[in-house]
Amino acid sequence: MLTLLAFTLALGSGQQAVSGTVISADEIAATLKQSIANNTVDQPIKLAEIPGGHKASLALLRRTKAETSALIHDYVTEIYQIVEGSGTLVTGGSLEDPKENDLTRLNAGMSHTGTHRGGESRKVKAKDVIIVPAGMAHRFSELDGPIVYLVYRFEPKR
Repeated sequence: MLTLLAFTLALGSGQQAVSGTVISADEIAATLKQSIANNTVDQPIKLAEIPGGHKASLALLRRTKAETSALIHDYVTEIYQIVEGSGTLVTGGSLEDPKENDLTRLNAGMSHTGTHRGGESRKVKAKDVIIVPAGMAHRFSELDGPIVYLVYRFEPKR
């Protein structure tokens, strides 16, 4: 998956990357351990500046409860790679009474949260990969226990 990430970034920038960013399995494992100890849902791991002013980052998310509201990221596209667990992911639809939410500290940029209306529900499980384009409402409406997933976030230059 990291090879896919590097390839996608090189294509998206129209330039060859002069160096890569490596995120080791040990870093990911340490982040999961820290997330469990601190009961943190969204834990950024690393941010990389991409030629042309774009940004790419990796975060680890560990959820123990379904989400009661949905999110829309204004500019950030996310790719989820489910590591363990399963649940129901709802994508698409709209937000009722959206409220602005600055998630820059999580590398997710300006976002909106609100009550999710409509969308498509899909059961997801370990090893599944989901692409959530910027501007799309999304949330986990049901969990079959804890779920852990890596989130690759891409923010274009604005």
